[in-house]
Amino acid sequence: MVPAKRASEALRLHLGCGPCTPAGWVNVDYALGARLARIAPLRPLLRALGLFRIDWSGSIVLHDLRKPFPWADGSAHAIYSSHTLEHLSARDGLQFLRECQRVLAPGGVIRIVVPDVGAILRDYEKGRFPATELLEHLGAFGETPDDGALRRLLAPLVRFPHRCMYDAASLLERMRCVGLDPRLAPPLVSRIPDLGELEREERTRDSLIAEAQKSDA
Repeated sequence: MVPAKRASEALRLHLGCGPCTPAGWVNVDYALGARLARIAPLRPLLRALGLFRIDWSGSIVLHDLRKPFPWADGSAHAIYSSHTLEHLSARDGLQFLRECQRVLAPGGVIRIVVPDVGAILRDYEKGRFPATELLEHLGAFGETPDDGALRRLLAPLVRFPHRCMYDAASLLERMRCVGLDPRLAPPLVSRIPDLGELEREERTRDSLIAEAQKSDA
């Protein structure tokens, strides 16, 4: 259930939060591990199997980001999403951005961080890794060489490969398609206050950051 917000509180959405759950944000995720961790009798089994994180915060709002958001039009003063959009298909990703635009309040700020496919391909062209590792660097693998037999069997449940990749032009174009006016932004510099609670420098390397403020019109 989505926590209720008093009218005096500014709704700030952290979409695809993972284990990062700062106070003052509605931290949203739908990872299978986060859902299973809510079932107390399963926790010992999950710990023994070692297939899922079990240290998920109980404050996380469980919501499938491919589905319509449960927040009202124009209710969010800030939206932050890092390394989540690329896990959605191109179609679902566009729907995700439409929902972000819908719930973002006039004057509100949205900030999206994704891996930069251009940077990955430039590294490949410079010979920094072989062609046999390209899909791994693109995040397209559902398993890794270190996976045991059980993890390989359950890979579709425990791995979340990238389903769509972006360069600067395509990321900005997608955001413009839903009525936003984005600009590329540097790491750790934003119109969102207290960005350091969410954004880590190591998560911005070889990544693209786009930020937009919704028009008051």
